[in-house]
Amino acid sequence: MKPADPVWYVAYGSNLLTARFHAYITGCGDEAPWGAHRGSTDTTLPAGDRQVVVPYAVFFGGDSLRWNGACCFCPVEQPSAERLPVVGRAWLVRWGQLADIVAQENRLPSSAASLPDQVPGPTEPVRVIDGVIDLLLGMEAIDGHPACTLASSRPAPAAPPSSSYRLVLAAGMAEMGLPDDVAERHLLDLDLTS
Repeated sequence: MKPADPVWYVAYGSNLLTARFHAYITGCGDEAPWGAHRGSTDTTLPAGDRQVVVPYAVFFGGDSLRWNGACCFCPVEQPSAERLPVVGRAWLVRWGQLADIVAQENRLPSSAASLPDQVPGPTEPVRVIDGVIDLLLGMEAIDGHPACTLASSRPAPAAPPSSSYRLVLAAGMAEMGLPDDVAERHLLDLDLTS
């Protein structure tokens, strides 16, 4: 793939919220609720977005310095039948921007990320960085464009999120039109400690 080729980045967690995700593209200062981000080398905003289901067992885990509590992790495993479908938001970005996105997810320089020549096939994980969120995980194509998400080969243990992180997820779900009670059910489902 060429750096300007379109690819759907399927986000979950705080990246459901437009302003939060755009911080990875255009950058932001310390005043943002999610802290400073350098942005991508290519600052082209996504060409589209849509609500999707993330077909993996996303959950709240670890203890993020950025969020003062757990954040979302995506293991390379299917969710159990008892779990709700994970709310995701697909962003139509450029292939070259994914290196900047995954590097910023790990608080590393973009040069630390190494993308493969092609988007991995559905359910195929490829290690792209030495970090906590280290995998590019292929998904089914969307509207003829390849799709992928970011995942962890060694996700952190389940833990409760901070209220500030939870609020960002709720705001992202609201942006996509989910009623408050539906968003709350999804947030509770991500918390495996409750």
